[in-house]
Amino acid sequence: MPPLSLPEDHLGLYVHVPFCVRKCAYCDFPSQACADGALFDRYLDALAREADARRPGRLVSSIYLGGGTPTVLGGARLRRLWAIVETFPRADDAEITLEANPGTLGDDVAAALAALPLTRVSLGAQSFHPGELAALGRIHSPAEIDAAVAVVRAAGIPRLNLDLMYGLPGQTPATWAATLERALALRPDHLSAYALIVEDGTPLAAGVAAGTVTLPDEDAEAEMGAHLADVLAGAGMPLYEVSNAARPGVHSRHNLGYWLGRDYLGLGPGAVSTLLGLRWRNALLDAYLAGDGVAVAYCERLAAPARLLERVMLGLRLRDGFDLAAAEAACGVTLAAIAGDALLRLVADGLLTRDGAALRCTDAGFPLANTVLARLMDE
Repeated sequence: MPPLSLPEDHLGLYVHVPFCVRKCAYCDFPSQACADGALFDRYLDALAREADARRPGRLVSSIYLGGGTPTVLGGARLRRLWAIVETFPRADDAEITLEANPGTLGDDVAAALAALPLTRVSLGAQSFHPGELAALGRIHSPAEIDAAVAVVRAAGIPRLNLDLMYGLPGQTPATWAATLERALALRPDHLSAYALIVEDGTPLAAGVAAGTVTLPDEDAEAEMGAHLADVLAGAGMPLYEVSNAARPGVHSRHNLGYWLGRDYLGLGPGAVSTLLGLRWRNALLDAYLAGDGVAVAYCERLAAPARLLERVMLGLRLRDGFDLAAAEAACGVTLAAIAGDALLRLVADGLLTRDGAALRCTDAGFPLANTVLARLMDE
């Protein structure tokens, strides 16, 4: 298969909503539990100011409203959020995605979903096992996932993504298999499944360190990952990226933009942008509000080798790889010049292969993609 591609001028727009009903035990994202309508309004005021200041002179190809939990804003504020976003000129076929927590789709939010021009909703299901959801600090039940899917379908949104996690506290290969079965029974168009990472400073990390939280061992987690690949392939939606699967033709174009190194603009507290080799990250919530949406925490100009290496690291996460020659032309440097020895060794070890202009992991290398990427980074 030829690798997935996007035009070089693809521009993604990401909007970060930094609020949740409750902070999950594993989460280290820049978000906080909040139900303060006045704070929501201050955030939207600042976001509108930032949108006015950052609006680029080109069409947006994909839009992703993420968080946090955008649906915690409620229906009226979701509509206001969209009113800000739709001031950006966008392509006629722009992909527009909204993240949602299954426990936040009340009637007012459901009405807003039906009114917005969304092309896909990504539901953070994570698990269909009550005990695993509780261990993660999720606010929803398995039954609420089913109900949320029904809301999305009733709203007429064309595409549904389910977001799952494995390697969870108390999880076994059997409970993971049951979660996958329940998820696929809902007929998602796209499924994301990430191995749990214990991030420093989270309640989960504290529980693991204290011995009060027990995670599956490496063998069990590896079994879960292998089962995931087998089941998805059998269901006609094989993995097209290390952690993402889709029915033919309905991969996430917004995320593909990240994996292929295309430009993206991030709005909201803590959001990151990369435009024409310039990267910056917005300040976190308090400073963002104080600066009325125009507060940058850091900014850097990416050198050509760093830009190419980043493209390689992300592009190799794709099952069919990426067009290395095009990436080298865009960055003005070759991979052989910056990591040639490591590249030759990975090819010799049967983990990477060149297929015309494309560079990809081999069938043996793809399940070991993180190892392959680590070896390139070491170089």
